[in-house]
Amino acid sequence: MGSMNQQLAYKLLAAFLVLTMVGSVFAYWIIGTGENTTQETQTPENDLQKYDPDLWVVNEPFYSISDALSMTPVGTVSANFIDLDNMPVQMIQYVRQSDQLIREVDSLYKSNTTRMFYARLHEGENQSENNSFLLLSTMAIPKNDFEYMVEPGTSILIRQENEYNGLYNILGTPIIFAPPQTAVNVLEIIYGQNKTNTSYDQYEGLLSKVEPVSYQLINSNVTFAEQFYLGIGLVNGSYERTTAYLDVNSSILKKLNQSRANSTERGIEQYIVNQSGNYTTVKIVSPELLTVLSEETS
Repeated sequence: MGSMNQQLAYKLLAAFLVLTMVGSVFAYWIIGTGENTTQETQTPENDLQKYDPDLWVVNEPFYSISDALSMTPVGTVSANFIDLDNMPVQMIQYVRQSDQLIREVDSLYKSNTTRMFYARLHEGENQSENNSFLLLSTMAIPKNDFEYMVEPGTSILIRQENEYNGLYNILGTPIIFAPPQTAVNVLEIIYGQNKTNTSYDQYEGLLSKVEPVSYQLINSNVTFAEQFYLGIGLVNGSYERTTAYLDVNSSILKKLNQSRANSTERGIEQYIVNQSGNYTTVKIVSPELLTVLSEETS
């Protein structure tokens, strides 16, 4: 058993949670499989190749938060998905300037990140002590230009840098980066041993109410609803933001309806509130990105 370097934990969590503005920072993750994997690994080659095609083994759909959650073990508390390949220039600039996590992932692989999913997970019954994370991503130029050892008989890379020591990398589309047990759980899902038990099941109802866009987040650790979703994308030349709630608080619903009443004065072309059973969705549309970003969600 071991624990992830605290400095890295805060780096990865802080930027994500600042951008989403929901949830709380909990930067203690339990890592370990009950075995000392370092003793069982090969020593790295002296001449580390920047690209080894034999190591790029993962090939799974990775175009939305739903795709990512379908590869994620149960227990996701919060997650976000960013698709820079399908964002307009203004949105890319905003995300790269405001989201430190993107820059951390760039540094992690020494390449420009093109698509990214980051999830914070609780595992097991003792949620206060057994926590993990999962980072899935793609890069502009595929390469494995970092320090690692290869788990014998597998394509699992064990990171060797001080700040990432002992964490697992499995390369491909997407690239998997996680503590050992979480990474193994992801592989079990991808290769068919556990496809019916994923985090997507937890959020399927909420995600069925929305369309995939280039920025998406979900969170079940908010005070104003059981579950919360936010998505932003460019649709027909205007920015569209959709928020969705499971069992939203009545006071928040009242506040959202009040915001709709004078929304045109704030430059909003559409402000639509829909309710279906326990689910509430709010769609706002504006030609200005900052207008949809500044509208309150709770």
